[in-house]
Amino acid sequence: MPFSGRIVFAKDFQFGFLAPATDPIPLKQLVSGSPNPSDQHLSNIKETDDLSSLVCHTITFASQTTCITALFILNTAAPQASINGALVSNHERCTALGQRVLQDGGSSVDAAVAGVLCLGVVHPHVSGVGGGGVMLVHDIHKNETRVINFQGTAPKTFRKEMLHNVSGLKPLRQIHCSLSWEDVVSRAADVAREGFTVTDSLGDEQLSQRFRDIFIPEGRALRAGSFVRIPGLSGVLEAGLLNFYYGNLSQEIEDEVRANGGVLSREDISNYSVEVEQPLEVQYSVPPPPSAGAALISALNILSENNITENQTHPWIDEAIRASLFMTYGLGDPKYNSLLMEHLSNNQTELLLQRMNDSHTPPSDSTAQSLHAVLLAGQVIVMGPDNLVVSVASSLNRPFGSRIITQSGIILNSLLLDCIWSNKTQGHADSEERPLLLLMPIIMVPAWRKCGIYTALSSSGGQNVLHTVTQLTFSAVIFDLLVTSSFHNSLPLAASPEESVQFVHAKGHVVQRGKTNSAVQGIQRKENIIQVIKV
Repeated sequence: MPFSGRIVFAKDFQFGFLAPATDPIPLKQLVSGSPNPSDQHLSNIKETDDLSSLVCHTITFASQTTCITALFILNTAAPQASINGALVSNHERCTALGQRVLQDGGSSVDAAVAGVLCLGVVHPHVSGVGGGGVMLVHDIHKNETRVINFQGTAPKTFRKEMLHNVSGLKPLRQIHCSLSWEDVVSRAADVAREGFTVTDSLGDEQLSQRFRDIFIPEGRALRAGSFVRIPGLSGVLEAGLLNFYYGNLSQEIEDEVRANGGVLSREDISNYSVEVEQPLEVQYSVPPPPSAGAALISALNILSENNITENQTHPWIDEAIRASLFMTYGLGDPKYNSLLMEHLSNNQTELLLQRMNDSHTPPSDSTAQSLHAVLLAGQVIVMGPDNLVVSVASSLNRPFGSRIITQSGIILNSLLLDCIWSNKTQGHADSEERPLLLLMPIIMVPAWRKCGIYTALSSSGGQNVLHTVTQLTFSAVIFDLLVTSSFHNSLPLAASPEESVQFVHAKGHVVQRGKTNSAVQGIQRKENIIQVIKV
């Protein structure tokens, strides 16, 4: 296998092209020869002329996007540059805010937290303090990774509202922080107070009457380019964790939920705890369930056992994902389910392979397809001068989550709509159980420390989040190359190479075109050279 290292996680084809997204950005150079993160402060960096620029790229497809195309083909004629750190996110204002945290001496985790909180303000339909998520932090010097699982848990009296985004962002800051919590949070609070421009993503969402005070002023829904302020949410961010989990805000949340027929209580809120976990250690390292890293491992195990030609890559990835999703949606929270190791075993891989062959298509799992089709996620990826690699995905699950909004502007998520576990029916979960979500932050770590390529990625969700991630990692790990053809969603393939289409037809697929939405962003580092990837 060409790639030597580990991966860390917590069908319609169209052809695309690679093009610069921005002008070259002048960058800085890291201090060389010092393993001490404190030596990498801004005061110690210097201008560099021999390495002149970092270029951010975008791949645009008519239907589907993926990061495979970008990862190893970003070789341009323009020279690259060393950099003191880089951050990317779903929104340019949050990217700039996080970069300022780095420039002000904040750690990579500080910058990631600021970026996530900012996304909860400017993209309230995707994420926010009423949501949850997964954060991966890899320490290059120590060669260790931590998984912070801050997805919501089922209330004691089950319903669909959970929230734990704020609590989950603090644990790793106690280890990897340079700025105060108040300093980091106040930057996102300023965005809510000062206001922001509505993006196409927010403007396109269907808004209910519950949001009329904020999102439908004077009876007119906000459109892309509108300007909006949420001063109440600014107060929430500045109130602090104690008020959020034990004070007036927790009472406000309970009152709003119960007024809308829910059963979330102050006790549920105050009893929540964040899970600090180790990645699953198999051939790859991924966050354990209820994140969907196990699905990726399963799909890669299946693909690595086949002698796949280039023209068969896309349909076999689709088959592997179908089989993996079918099994993965029976896992759920490992505290309440012990099927994980069985799911990742060689025997299970062989069993799944028996269901897949070149002559027919196994039945798809409609539940798995429908659940991950609507997931939206905020993404923040950071590689800073402290030699930390951070990838975060946060979500309300559906657009605007449960569509319950508190007086202060907290939108509560709908995570428990995905409570489907083995031997259970939808809508039933144990108290404090976490639902399975296809949040897929990724960190690729080379086997030879500091001598290979570190890559951090995250996806914004949508219909093809797992397909996108699997294609990326399969090309990087198995083939050690990235292709320039397009990538797919959950629909059968179309407009792909003729041989591949014939291969799919022979297995019983119906080939059709369909529009999808997806976005993958990331950062890649080799020694002190950093590249930003946008797809």
